Amino acid sequence: MEITPRVRTRAIDWSYGNYEEPLSVHVAWPAETTVLVGGGDESIDSAVVAFAREHDVEAVIIEHAHVDHYGAVPALVDELGVTVAAPARDRAALPGIDVDVPLHDGDTHWGIESIATPGHTPGNMAYMSGNVLFAGDTVVGSDSQFAADDDWSGPLAVIESRFNHDDTRARESVRRLQELNVETILVSHGSHVRHSATDAIETLLSDLR
Repeated sequence: MEITPRVRTRAIDWSYGNYEEPLSVHVAWPAETTVLVGGGDESIDSAVVAFAREHDVEAVIIEHAHVDHYGAVPALVDELGVTVAAPARDRAALPGIDVDVPLHDGDTHWGIESIATPGHTPGNMAYMSGNVLFAGDTVVGSDSQFAADDDWSGPLAVIESRFNHDDTRARESVRRLQELNVETILVSHGSHVRHSATDAIETLLSDLR
């Protein structure tokens, strides 16, 4: 799916235990290098590699150290020789993956800015390209099976507490998104927010108060 002339997203059929829901990965090329945002799951690595190959991906950004966000990275490295970037604080929790570019808050690589939003994992990050936010699991679609069982009044939610390293901090990290000039939010789980994403963030923050 085309989001902007330089951003694409693909929802890949995927399951995790009793959860059956597509997992989304994204491609962006704000600068010369084409980047896959989200390393997918090992169970869908062939589909992730096919999407990356279709767009001549040269680098992959891992959002955080959960297997559905890095599981396809070994296949991407073996088949496409991609450069691997990941949050520095999650680096040690990525088994068998050599991180070429450790990411810190505020870093910009290949035209994509790293935004620390810890809590889901110690090093969890979201990423910005232009006015598009790649949220990872910092937020999810409120229609996602992974959304916490709260009353969500807008299109965004936070993920179930049992998936978080520190649930309180994960919820507090959503405030970081309030600082951003965001038009579109691409999530990994659930439906994306294509327009007026700033309003969706404010609604979510109101729900969390």
